[in-house]
Amino acid sequence: MLKQRLMTLSIVSWVLFSAMNLLMSSKLVALGHPLQMSAIIRSIIISLVLYALPMIWGALGHNSGYYLLAMVIVIYSFGLFNGIVTVMSTSHAVLGIKLGVSIANLLVIVFNGYWMVLALRYRHLLDDKRDKDKLEEIKQMQKKVKQNK
Repeated sequence: MLKQRLMTLSIVSWVLFSAMNLLMSSKLVALGHPLQMSAIIRSIIISLVLYALPMIWGALGHNSGYYLLAMVIVIYSFGLFNGIVTVMSTSHAVLGIKLGVSIANLLVIVFNGYWMVLALRYRHLLDDKRDKDKLEEIKQMQKKVKQNK
């Protein structure tokens, strides 16, 4: 259940990042330099690959995929924070748009933080399962030793 939720929220995280990427590239934000659509599309495709590969790896049962995905989400969260700084310092838009875009970036960062909390819970769940299995194995070995005496 938690693994499926992590996957779903990972997809939502990518969609939110892509939406913020498009918003930051729009004329609404008025950063003063034109961005070509090909660069924006390339950025979205790269982010899709960086999100999708660890998700697929994790879905195939390799939990290291979630660690890689966590790194990707942290890096993109720093990019969102950079978006806040950029909008507040270099945008020529009115203050209301600057605040709206900054708050939207901040909300995506908070959402990514929530994903991290769920990922840590999943890790804790896996650790507990591993410990329980190991304890059961030790008990079985002790039982065999007692039977052999």
